[in-house]
Amino acid sequence: MTMIVRLQQWWQRYLQSSFALSISAHLLLLLVLIVNVSIVPPQQLNMDMTPLTDKMPVLNATFIDPAVTQAKFDEAKKQAQAAKAAQQEKARQIRERKRREAAEKKAAEVKAQRLAAEKQAKAKAKAEKIRKQRELERKAQEALAEKEAQAKRVEAQRIAKAEQEAKEKARKAQQQRELEEQIAAEQAQIQAQETQRVMTEKQRYSVLIKSTIQRNLITNAAFKGKKCQLNIRLGIGGVVLKVDIVAGDDALCRAAINAVYKPSNLPVSNDPAVFAQLRDINLTVEQ
Repeated sequence: MTMIVRLQQWWQRYLQSSFALSISAHLLLLLVLIVNVSIVPPQQLNMDMTPLTDKMPVLNATFIDPAVTQAKFDEAKKQAQAAKAAQQEKARQIRERKRREAAEKKAAEVKAQRLAAEKQAKAKAKAEKIRKQRELERKAQEALAEKEAQAKRVEAQRIAKAEQEAKEKARKAQQQRELEEQIAAEQAQIQAQETQRVMTEKQRYSVLIKSTIQRNLITNAAFKGKKCQLNIRLGIGGVVLKVDIVAGDDALCRAAINAVYKPSNLPVSNDPAVFAQLRDINLTVEQ
């Protein structure tokens, strides 16, 4: 196929050349001459067996008018030029068609390249968009994870702090309870000691008051074996404010009351706590 195409191209170049036009014109002229010679009758070419001078052949040549020959030459030239022009037009059309096809092919290739580039660009943009979206999602997940981790850390710190505060509070409460218990124990001990002291002092002063009453009581054999229980209320300094009979022998009780009032003051303690226990006392008088 390549050889045939090359032969066709060579033939087209040959037809378009001036050498081909010249050859065509000469061939046309030769053809005209051959045609004119061929119209002479064949019998005129026969040789006559006559004497030598008579035997000379007589040539009957047809005269060709130069004007006719020129016209035919011009016509042949015109036809050759027309053929050349037709060949050139055909070649131009072929070239134009090939150029157009090449241009269309080039445009198709450019379009295909453009479409491929656009497709590639779209694919790249889509891939980039997906990458960015995934990157944003990854960062969002990391931020969320970090936020959750931070929240867990804060919560763990809060819980640890709360536990520590609770332990510290419990420790302080325990210390406070222990201190309060210690203080209460100490106070109870002090109170017990104070109570014991007060009661001891009360008992001592009660004995002194009873002894004072017993000393001032009138001796009477009728009181032998009898008892009288009195309620005595005292003021500051041992002043007798009031004496009531609780129970007992009336005569002994009257004598005991007189014995209570006889001294100006009964013996009492200057200690307010002890005196508070002596302000209102019950005494049993007997003889």
